[in-house]
Amino acid sequence: RAAMTFSFKSLDFFRRVKRELVPEITEVSWSGTVLSVVAAIGMMLLFYTEYVNFTTIETESRLILDKYKDPKDDTLQLNFNMDFPRLKCDFAKISATNFMGTHMAGMALRVNKVHLDQAGKAIARHEERKSPLKHSQDEVHEGPVATKDLTQEKFHATLQDHSVTIVSFCVNNYIWCDMLEPVWEKSAVHLSDEKALGTDYLMAKVNCSDPSAVSLCREEHVDTYPSIRVYRRNAQGKEHEVYHGERSVAAITAWATHIIQQGQSVTAANKVVDANSDGDVDSHNGVGCRMSGTLKVQKAPGMIRIKADSDGHAFDWTTMDVTHTVTHLSFGAPSHEIAKNVVPPHIKEAVGAMNNRQFTSAKDIPTTHEHMLKVVPHRVVLPHPRWSTKSQEESILPPVEGFSYVFHSNNLQKVGEVPEVRLNYDILPYTMQFWYKQDTLYDFLTQICAIVGGVFVVSGIVWRILDKLVRFVVGGGEPGRM
Repeated sequence: RAAMTFSFKSLDFFRRVKRELVPEITEVSWSGTVLSVVAAIGMMLLFYTEYVNFTTIETESRLILDKYKDPKDDTLQLNFNMDFPRLKCDFAKISATNFMGTHMAGMALRVNKVHLDQAGKAIARHEERKSPLKHSQDEVHEGPVATKDLTQEKFHATLQDHSVTIVSFCVNNYIWCDMLEPVWEKSAVHLSDEKALGTDYLMAKVNCSDPSAVSLCREEHVDTYPSIRVYRRNAQGKEHEVYHGERSVAAITAWATHIIQQGQSVTAANKVVDANSDGDVDSHNGVGCRMSGTLKVQKAPGMIRIKADSDGHAFDWTTMDVTHTVTHLSFGAPSHEIAKNVVPPHIKEAVGAMNNRQFTSAKDIPTTHEHMLKVVPHRVVLPHPRWSTKSQEESILPPVEGFSYVFHSNNLQKVGEVPEVRLNYDILPYTMQFWYKQDTLYDFLTQICAIVGGVFVVSGIVWRILDKLVRFVVGGGEPGRM
């Protein structure tokens, strides 16, 4: 047993010098003390550098060619939320085409419209008409005239003379204006006969093709004909309601009576009016529109177009304003909040590169806003635990996938051009894969051990060289002997 004990102790690599022999075989020197302090400081600096490197996470990337295996992969979801301060929801239409020019290339899953007032605040949700807009086509008026023609000089004074003024803005030789003319006159006569208007209320009309009224129509931002508006004496700024209901004597008379009765009250409680309670809004005070929703588009170059369109109106494209603010625009399914936190910052910004950007049209010049978007699929491999020995490009967690994009915008200003917003998109056929580059706990501990051993070895070599050099210079010893 004693032999076994002796044999086992002989494996000790860290044999100690007897305490009583330490003073005899070792000595303390100033050079050794200084070198020890320097070595300790260097070791601490290396420890700190290695710790910073251990806690720092970097990203690397590579391109991977896409392969569509599932037919569902041929479509892509587009999410949007845009504000148009001068485009009414009643006329704002969205459509999608592919690079071949095929319409309806996008399938609308959900598109919501909300009316906005002049301050950009939401008024009410827009509901599409349940039935086509009806027009009286055979009306003829040969009786007395109960309306008043307004020009630039008479307009503002007339508004101040009446509590409520209902004005029809039209132009010559437009079919919808020609059809409205007798209906408008008959409606005014009917209300006048019933003594509903009195002297404090007026039905008027403005011919926007008359030179004396052209500047007035531009000042009032009239870009749709016919436009029937309600002006109240106590209205703030240019706030007014616009009629969008049926163009018949009965419908206009019922609506105008409701507006007049509403004006006789102390305050107009609600400016979104459905006079005949048929579910279709007859008038509202919205001047802008907030469009939001999702579209399914093909994974091929295409275009999303937003512009004014109507089956019962004519538009003045020279004054049409499609100024807009992109509150949100992204591709793919919305990411979970946790997934957003692990995506690299530059990718997070590119996911909604157009968010909160405003694009303004030029005044009195037809302006088309064209946005070119390059959409890049991305995949982020989540970091694995520090103690894992797997490759940096592998993870036990599923990767975070999404779509980012870069964009360039251009304004087309040309007389005769129909103002609209064009979103030209192109989905690239490869995926940008990102993964996190980080040191494992194994690598960190290995580097710590290397620092400790390396500093002791190097400092020992340096001390011996300096000691021999000093002994040689002072004592005249032979150089080169260690």
